[in-house]
Amino acid sequence: MPDIPEVPQGPKPLEARRHENYENWYSNNVQFQQSEWDLKLVFGQLDWSEDHYVVEQHTAITMAWLQAKLVFYFLSIQLGVYEMSHGKIPIPLGAMPPEPLPPTEEQAKDPFVVQMYEYMKKRREQFIAEQSG
Repeated sequence: MPDIPEVPQGPKPLEARRHENYENWYSNNVQFQQSEWDLKLVFGQLDWSEDHYVVEQHTAITMAWLQAKLVFYFLSIQLGVYEMSHGKIPIPLGAMPPEPLPPTEEQAKDPFVVQMYEYMKKRREQFIAEQSG
């Protein structure tokens, strides 16, 4: 019988290296663009002129949906632990997520659109309830 190489058990050690073009940016605005394959996060910084707001976008990161789900998990842990040790992060009323727009009469004919709307509405209500609790 041929020798079968031993497969290491458990997680492998991870080394993080910074790419030669690594940059560190600040962002106070993120917009999402989705496709069937991945999610793009477009980061920018809010600025204002005399009569309106402007978001100057500077970086986009695209990730697979699997990675987005794992980021969601780890980000929720980071926020939870931070709030445990520092208290709730207050969200100004003007920064609260707006209510989702209800489906139009035509869109309401599609059960998936209605399901999406109900999901977004419920998640927003949960988010707002968590802020006051």
